[in-house]
Amino acid sequence: MGTTNSKTPDKVQYKKIDYWYPLDIGSIAQNNGATSYHLISSMGADINSSLFYPKTKGEVERDLKAIPFKSIYIYRPSLLDGDRKEKRGAERILIGLMRVLNPILIGGLKKYRSIKIETVASAMLKESLTDKKGVFIYSSDQIQALGQI
Repeated sequence: MGTTNSKTPDKVQYKKIDYWYPLDIGSIAQNNGATSYHLISSMGADINSSLFYPKTKGEVERDLKAIPFKSIYIYRPSLLDGDRKEKRGAERILIGLMRVLNPILIGGLKKYRSIKIETVASAMLKESLTDKKGVFIYSSDQIQALGQI
């Protein structure tokens, strides 16, 4: 669940969707017996950011950790590559560019490669089948390694 600035330019509504909904769902799930929670956040999530989007993502990550789950999995993907029902022209251009650049992003730059939506889903599924305890934060390159199909 999430939104984009173009779909939700009102910051109050945006925060409701990207901050409050994940926290409310987490609280409801935990109160009803859920022991783990998986959150797709964003690369660059940072409560100290001066930018609204990464700051909001950092805040939801921070506040989710206060819910007493046995395990919390936070995924911080780079640009998500996949088919969408809605048309996002600039995003399609960026995805095309990243498909060309991905192979040359090596070493420490691997985390900036775009990542297939299916790979993120596969990583989430694999981690949901583990019995870990704690908070686990995965960068895009780590998600890529976990989600190999």
